[in-house]
Parts: sequence; structure tokens; C-alpha cells
Amino acid sequence: MTASIVVLVLLALVVALLVQSHRSGRRRFGLHQFRAAAPFAGVLPADRDSERLVAELRAMPGSRADLPVRIR
Repeated sequence: MTASIVVLVLLALVVALLVQSHRSGRRRFGLHQFRAAAPFAGVLPADRDSERLVAELRAMPGSRADLPVRIR
């Protein structure tokens, strides 16, 4: 019984803080930050394949120091 009262008081406090921040306009997070299509929006540049390839080849053991010059 006491635990459920504590949980209800905490929930009421969170709701009160959310309502107050919404009224004052000082919200920490906006809905635009959590769009459903955000991972598929294409925020990364499309021409990074050669850089990725060079980074992968450099990470291999025994790779040469002049690898980027030889690839291009």
C-alpha cells in the first residue's frame, strides 16, 4: 500500500513537471528529435565508400603506410 502511494506521488510529480515545462516553453526534448524515419533520413554523406574502404584496409595487419595513394 505504501509503495503504491509513493509511485503515485512520483507519477503526479512527473506529470506536474511536464505540464509546467510545456507551459513555459522550456522543454528539454522536442518531438522532432525522435522521428520514426530519422535513421533512414540519409544524414550521412553518400560518397564515403572510398574512405570506409581505406579505413578497413588500414586496419588489417601488415597494411602499407602508402595505401591511400596506391588505391587512388
